[in-house]
Amino acid sequence: MYKAPILLTVLQCLIQGSLAGEHEVRLINDLLAKYNAYERPAKNDNDPLKVEFQVTLRSIIDVDEKNQMINTNLWLDYRWNDYKLVWNVSEYGNINEIRLPQKLIWKPDILMYNSADPAFDGSYSTNMVVTYDGTVTQTPPGIFTSSCPIDIKWFPFDDQGCILQFGSWTYDGTKINLQIKDGADQGSLDGYSRSGEWDLLGLPGVRNVEYYDCCPDNPYIDITYTIKIRRRKLYYIVNIVTPCLMLAALTLVTFTIPPDAGEKISFGVTILLSLTVFLLMVAEALPASSDAVPLIALYFSAVMLLNAASVVFTVLVLNYHHRTSETHEMPRWVKKGICEWLAWILRLERPGHKFNSRALCSGRNSAEDMEMNDVNCKGLLTGPDDHGDFSPSLPRTPNMNGTDFTKHKLRIDARSITSDFSPTRYELRSILKELKFITDKMKAQDEDDQITSDWKFAGTVIDRFLLWFFAIATILASVAILLAAPEMFSDTEALG
Repeated sequence: MYKAPILLTVLQCLIQGSLAGEHEVRLINDLLAKYNAYERPAKNDNDPLKVEFQVTLRSIIDVDEKNQMINTNLWLDYRWNDYKLVWNVSEYGNINEIRLPQKLIWKPDILMYNSADPAFDGSYSTNMVVTYDGTVTQTPPGIFTSSCPIDIKWFPFDDQGCILQFGSWTYDGTKINLQIKDGADQGSLDGYSRSGEWDLLGLPGVRNVEYYDCCPDNPYIDITYTIKIRRRKLYYIVNIVTPCLMLAALTLVTFTIPPDAGEKISFGVTILLSLTVFLLMVAEALPASSDAVPLIALYFSAVMLLNAASVVFTVLVLNYHHRTSETHEMPRWVKKGICEWLAWILRLERPGHKFNSRALCSGRNSAEDMEMNDVNCKGLLTGPDDHGDFSPSLPRTPNMNGTDFTKHKLRIDARSITSDFSPTRYELRSILKELKFITDKMKAQDEDDQITSDWKFAGTVIDRFLLWFFAIATILASVAILLAAPEMFSDTEALG
């Protein structure tokens, strides 16, 4: 009972489907019966055909700084009107649009002028959508490789602008009037996928009309889109800038290593080699260009220069540290300028010395102590010489009645004194000579030790001065160079 209506419905659908297929086949046959795919579809041969064009950026695949190229995933949107592909909808089963293969109808030969692809054209051939009023649209996707001059001046805090220049390869402006679709001043970013290395700032498009010397009467039209991108900084800060800052900080450690450790120069040279390795890594990623010096290379060079200078000054410090009185005499300017004034400015004190300029470099507690020591030494060593007489002095001792014997002149037989004291006089003279020699030797050794200590202290003062000097120089170089990039603190928001 219910089977008859169902069968009628199925038959009606099949009949309509077969009729729709027949209409489309008949429509295609009628449209292409006398169609020539090589003919420019303009009603008047003297009138240019208006072709609208737009680029849709889907993703930035790669920016090859070394070879100065950019790989992008683009959709190209063409639209023009073909007067030979017009039909009456009512005559063909209300069909509004059809799809035709690219090879069957005319298409403008629009190519990327600055293509770097071995095949030159990286687009994929897709069907064309034709509507009843003759409007033809095509949106072929493709992976495009184009040349992109890289400005390495502010690397890695740089902005780049890569152009995509499209135009007809054989038609000039008198044959094809190439226009930006809907007059948009920006390319489409529908479905754009963000890059992990680059932020997209914009995709402005502009229509250019050029006249060349070969044919001054014929304009040549192109549409140029500029991919404005900014390098994302985090990767380079973590992997390049931070290690360089750490190596620059390690350069300062060189001045804190004791000279007697024997590792000051080797430590500085090791840092210099590390900086060279990092600089080579950066150079391998950049094009061999002499137009500008990259910012990061300039920073590495500055740090390497400071490190090399630190090695040179470390040699000076070691030279001062190992000087002795036998090889060098300390100049007055070193004694006054370094051991006193520079040490006072740097607040360096020597253990066991009062913090005053004279005691700091003399090595003695005070000038008064030095004079007392000299008097004591002279009093101790005063004695007979080779041609003098030895006259022993008697002590002031009181007698039992309280009378001081020294107040009375003792009468002693000179002949008996000479006979009794002759051996004693000679022995005392020998002993005093030996004591004087030993004392002079010890005094000379103390003076030598003091001079050596002064040289070591001068090296320590220079070491401390260089520590502060290179610390300030490193900070100033880092701030002046790294913060010089104009886009370092830009607040422009990324698109997509």
